[in-house]
Amino acid sequence: MSVRFEEVHMALHARRSAGFGLFLAIAVAAVLGAVAVDAPSALAVTEGHARDTDAVVVITGDVRIPAKEHVGHVILVNGDVRVDGVVDGDVFVVNGNVTIVGRVRGDVTALNGRVTLQSDAFVSGDVVSKDPPRIADGAHVGGDVDRARDRFAIGRLGTIGRVFLWVAGTVSSALLGVALLLFVPRGMDAAARAGRDAIGPAIGLGFAVTFGVPVLGVLLTVTLLGLPLGLALLFGLGLLYGTGYAIGALIIGRVMVRVPKSRWLAFLAGWGLLRVLAIVPVLGFLVLFATVVYGLGTAVVAIHRGQRPGAEPTPVAIEPAAPTAT
Repeated sequence: MSVRFEEVHMALHARRSAGFGLFLAIAVAAVLGAVAVDAPSALAVTEGHARDTDAVVVITGDVRIPAKEHVGHVILVNGDVRVDGVVDGDVFVVNGNVTIVGRVRGDVTALNGRVTLQSDAFVSGDVVSKDPPRIADGAHVGGDVDRARDRFAIGRLGTIGRVFLWVAGTVSSALLGVALLLFVPRGMDAAARAGRDAIGPAIGLGFAVTFGVPVLGVLLTVTLLGLPLGLALLFGLGLLYGTGYAIGALIIGRVMVRVPKSRWLAFLAGWGLLRVLAIVPVLGFLVLFATVVYGLGTAVVAIHRGQRPGAEPTPVAIEPAAPTAT
């Protein structure tokens, strides 16, 4: 019994296609956030340019609201904000400092920076700052003054908040897993095989991807040319890690539901076990972290195997040819 060249070629092509499909899924997860940063850097403003606007939304650059100007909200991803005028809503900055000289009728938040209130500043809502806020004598804060790490701590969300996060994580991970199984089934199978026979490389590469992508994103944001790609990587981290989680669920499921049984059943088994463990406070986080790391590592191994010129083809069962009449 022999294997014909065409069948070996098709098997090898299928294996490479699996790796390429999984590569596309990982790449899309890493750069899908580019949609969110598609706005050009020209949106960054140094002076308010319109009175009574609804909101000022800027990806990167400094924002200043001059005296006697009113805006609805100020939302900034990367840069500093100075309010000399009036903000009728909230001021929210992800990475940067906030200086209030005028009035803010909502909350002022600096997730990764410092809030400074000068002597005549007036904030009707809360002040939330990563670094200790600087509030001058004469400044008014109508709400609470919190550190960002305390305000957004999971423990302060309460039971309802934790239940909501669990439900959201359960639904989103299920949808992402279904999408991957539908669009890159061979890639998912290749990653599951790598999870069985490439444990060491998968762990090492998983840590490299898990920590390397955000570090690379931060480094790229400090350069003007690399800023769009850096922000895209950072915005896409959630989807990237979700992809690793879905792959990890299939790997765990394949321990319980072995080939040739359905990959769908295997994913459901692994995903269900992970969602049950996610309820346990500390153990749930450790399992989630390990699953994401290992899932991403096996994806990298599968992609590498699929693109190797000398990769061995997946064995193909060939029925023996029927004897020809003589």
